[in-house]
Formats: sequence, C-alpha cells, structure tokens
Amino acid sequence: MTTQNPAMHARIAADALDRLTRDVQSGRAAWTSHTARQAVDDLTRITTAAATVLQQLAAAHGQQPGPRTAQGVTALHQAGQDVTTASAHLRTARHTMK
Repeated sequence: MTTQNPAMHARIAADALDRLTRDVQSGRAAWTSHTARQAVDDLTRITTAAATVLQQLAAAHGQQPGPRTAQGVTALHQAGQDVTTASAHLRTARHTMK
C-alpha cells in the first residue's frame, strides 16, 4: 500500500474555508442562529483536528536534519497550542449560544 499525501486534505479544507469567507463577504451566504451554532460545532472539529495535525507536523519536521529544525518544531508546537486554545474558546462559545 502506498503512502498518501496528507497535504491534499489540508488544501481541500483551506479551499472550503476560503469559499465560506468569500460567500459570506459577498452576501451569497448569511448566518442565522441555527447555521452559526452548526458552524461553531464544525469549526470546533476543524480546530481540534488542526491541533493534532500541527503536532504531527512538528514531530515529522523534528526528524529532519538542519540548524533551523528546532525553530520550525517550536513554531509548529506553538501553533498547535494556540489552535487548541481556539478550540476551547469555540467550545465555550457554543455552550453559551442558544
């Protein structure tokens, strides 16, 4: 079995979020109370998964030789922590939405 390129999944997710942003900004889509709650649930899933992906990237990058590896690993690790924090904020927001 050949190994797949996981970056394609990140590209698809990024494209979908770009499309969401453009549709809302252009007026082709609008938030309602229901769609906002649903979106917060889905964004929580995205950020939770993104935190895991960032940690996986840090681990993979850490195996690469070179002087800048430590800086990259540190930055990826910090990004993972920040996304974890964002996920926690989204959970809090969702619990307060009616």
